[in-house]
Amino acid sequence: MNRPPMLIHLRVRSENRKFGLWLPLFLLIPLALVVLIILSPLILIAILVLWPSGWGKLALHVMKAAWGLFCSMRDLQVDVQNRNECVYISVI
Repeated sequence: MNRPPMLIHLRVRSENRKFGLWLPLFLLIPLALVVLIILSPLILIAILVLWPSGWGKLALHVMKAAWGLFCSMRDLQVDVQNRNECVYISVI
């Protein structure tokens, strides 16, 4: 099983300044779980209502795929440059 990413490192460089920021994603996961727990009755009702038409099963698969996509973001690196600025994003 894949683990979710823990940190995002964001760096912005321009001609006259440098800026770096570490964003701890492991602090956002408990917040997301609380929101999921609060919204779980609504999600369950929506799945039960949509189940006869076949969309309920698709909704369950979408939730599983979204978690898999979030977990597979580890080691993602984005580097965007132009003449004056450079933006570097790394997911750890």
